[in-house]
Amino acid sequence: MTLLRRFRRNSRGQALVEFALVMPLLLILVISVFEFGRAWNLHQTITDAAREGARKAVIADNSVTLDSVTAAIANRIGASGFDPANATITLPDGFHAGTGQVTSVRIEYPYRFTFLRALIGLLAQNNGVITVATEARMRNE
Repeated sequence: MTLLRRFRRNSRGQALVEFALVMPLLLILVISVFEFGRAWNLHQTITDAAREGARKAVIADNSVTLDSVTAAIANRIGASGFDPANATITLPDGFHAGTGQVTSVRIEYPYRFTFLRALIGLLAQNNGVITVATEARMRNE
């Protein structure tokens, strides 16, 4: 009986058990902050690239072509460390349409989660890939 009482009052392993229960949740939280921070960085990068492309597209200069606008967008994406080949760049109607007409540039980029791929894939049925999209609109000069 005294041996049982001694085990009840002994709490040497309690901290280890609590740590083992809480640590996976803390790791998932820290990794999630990192992953979503990278996705936000991608969104900011393609937003900046879309603005750059839209600004280049609305300049009243006949030497500006769709290829030069696409190259400017790709350079901006590549400068941030992302692969511009993965970007889907869309320049709908409005390119050299005349003064005052709106030109829009839309960019879509697939972002693949690195550490949380399995968890995101289970939740969203998308293999851990989300599509980050943005659009910039400017009036032609």
